[in-house]
This record gives sequence, C-alpha cells and structure tokens, in this order.
Amino acid sequence: MPDVHTWTGTATEEETAMMVDRMKLFIFPNEARAEDEIEAFNKAVEYQIAHEHSLQEQYGEIPDGVEAFKIGDFSMNFEEGVNGIGLTRKTICEAAYSVLLRAGLLYRGLPRAVSE
Repeated sequence: MPDVHTWTGTATEEETAMMVDRMKLFIFPNEARAEDEIEAFNKAVEYQIAHEHSLQEQYGEIPDGVEAFKIGDFSMNFEEGVNGIGLTRKTICEAAYSVLLRAGLLYRGLPRAVSE
C-alpha cells in the first residue's frame, strides 16, 4: 500500500502524547537532542498520526499488531512480538521512517572509540 495520507485533521493532545511515547520506543536508545533532530522527530510524529488516521478511514478500526486480514471467511494474522503500543518497521509509515533516518535517529551502532 502506498504511503499516502488522506487525513487532514488536527491531532488531539492525547494522540500526540501517545505517539511521542511510541516514537521514542521506536528510536530508543537514541534521543532527539539537537534542534534539527527534535524538528525531525516532531515531523515523524505528525506523519505517523496522519498515517494511522488515514488507515482508519480506509479500513475502519484495525487492532494494533494486525499484519493482515481477510473479510470473506474472516481471517486475521498478527505480527510476531508485537506488544500493542510499539512501532515496528512494518507499522511505521515510510514518511516518518525517512525523516527519522535522515536525522540519524535510527542509528543504533556503537560509539566509535577514539584512540590516543
């Protein structure tokens, strides 16, 4: 499915706070500290909220962690290891992922040791 957001509403404070917490779990152990990182993080939060609203408008209420479902002879598959509130590479939208990647917030490598 293309990463197109059709929702143009305004997120509530509660939705924004919840998404901030979810997004922090997604980038952990990184944390947005620099001004450009904070701006990218906030933009990713907006994109993800719009993405999830867009999905709800298209498909109705989809429970967290559902990877696929079929309507005729109802069927539903759940992602492995989904805890309900965390984002995964499969559940975060491409726009939010791209913003976080460009800001360096997805890097989880080890810090480089400086030799003397």
